[in-house]
Amino acid sequence: MKMRLRAPVWIGCISAAMAVSPVPAAAAEVNQCAAGTPTAASYTWDFNGEANTIFKDVRDDAEQALYHADKLQSYAGDPNLDWQTHADQLEYLKGEINDMGTKLCRLETIRRVVAPWQQQVIDQIATNARLMADNAQDAIMFGDTKPKDLWLATYQKYVNNLYSEANSLTHSVGNAVEFAGVSKEYQELRHDLGVRTSP
Repeated sequence: MKMRLRAPVWIGCISAAMAVSPVPAAAAEVNQCAAGTPTAASYTWDFNGEANTIFKDVRDDAEQALYHADKLQSYAGDPNLDWQTHADQLEYLKGEINDMGTKLCRLETIRRVVAPWQQQVIDQIATNARLMADNAQDAIMFGDTKPKDLWLATYQKYVNNLYSEANSLTHSVGNAVEFAGVSKEYQELRHDLGVRTSP
């Protein structure tokens, strides 16, 4: 059974949308996202706060992607499961990757005005999300063309990479969310105690 995707897997403000079709030689479309949809924080010029809010959303997407990548990895070891079972998990992953791509677009738009540590997190998100998009596309194309050969090492590699990248992204963005929370608490405590910032 062939998996036909209605929406492309795409990441970032200037990206190649991976329009996956059953034909391996299908050309990728080129799309650009708009400047990114501003969040409430951007209207108060709190771009650092906006980035931290988006990090939480990306973490949630990454956790969902990790869940589906984990299921997909367990399926890859079961020769009795058909391609459609795999395709369903890849469809979920595609949606989560696209959601991260939309959020990444906004992060890349505000990247130059956020803290250096936030810029590093944005770069990490971009790297992992693009790798996930590539591996999801490769896994889908492999399954579309060789639905009976999901036991082969090539397909297993795509699935293992998806799990590894989702795990890495969940961990790194989770750390960023935790750091942002601790930093905010620290600033609030300084304010409450009347401690002035050093010149």
